[in-house]
Amino acid sequence: MQYAVDRNGGNPHVNYEPSITGGLREAQYPTHDEQGPEISGRLTRKRIDRTNDYEQAGQRYQLMDQWEKDDLVANLVANISEATREVQERMVWHFLMADDELGARVGDGLSITADDVRGLEPLASQTLSDEENERRANLGKNGPRDVTGLEMTHCVPNERDVKAG
Repeated sequence: MQYAVDRNGGNPHVNYEPSITGGLREAQYPTHDEQGPEISGRLTRKRIDRTNDYEQAGQRYQLMDQWEKDDLVANLVANISEATREVQERMVWHFLMADDELGARVGDGLSITADDVRGLEPLASQTLSDEENERRANLGKNGPRDVTGLEMTHCVPNERDVKAG
């Protein structure tokens, strides 16, 4: 399988978007936003008005077993520690938006606190809901996500849990 880095964007080390480090950007469509066959209106290509980028991720984290949380945090810290401080801070901000415990634990591993990232603005492409803006205003002080009535469906076995046979 052939692999190549697309160097048509800014930073050749960034292959995702949005990025605060000037990586690739989604190309502008050469056509107008509304196009295609008319069904009972027009098909549009644009961001939805109501988004919630963090709630499901935070709930998923809260529903994990402790060993899963520990593995996730260890993996995130190990991988994000290789990024620039600016990227590390942004990632801790995102994790705190998802769940205080997750953000604090990853932040501890990177020596970044909620106070260090509290002043970060959302990315230009983000639209925060009122609930997310409240969470942002109390970054690191929101407590755990409410998972009442939710159940985790596990797909990864705990290989550390050795049962006596």
